Amino acid sequence: MSRADGQKGGGSVQLPGAYPSPRVAAGVLCWYEGDIFKLTLTFDIRDQDGETVTIGASDSVSVTFYNETHETVHTFSLQSIEHNRAELDFDSSVTAKFPKGQYTYDIRYTHSGKTTLARENRARVE
Repeated sequence: MSRADGQKGGGSVQLPGAYPSPRVAAGVLCWYEGDIFKLTLTFDIRDQDGETVTIGASDSVSVTFYNETHETVHTFSLQSIEHNRAELDFDSSVTAKFPKGQYTYDIRYTHSGKTTLARENRARVE
């Protein structure tokens, strides 16, 4: 929160602060329009036997964002994932593709086959 000096009487007024950006609120990935940031994803993948799956050197992960009409806005193609962690870089060229609005995103893991890790998760740009 911020304080601003009032014009009359010299008092101060409490101004509301912004929410953290990016953030996850009620399961929705949220950020402010134009924000530049890096978002680290940590993958906790289990196979059908409950064993931990480690993403291999030749494997890849894609994170695709869609607008409200399900048109692709941006795809992050992630290679060379170490320790099951990957970073999404919302630099100025990427964030410019996201005006205020509602989005969804899918995460797909490609190995000897394809596995969908997330489908139609929600995102919101404020």
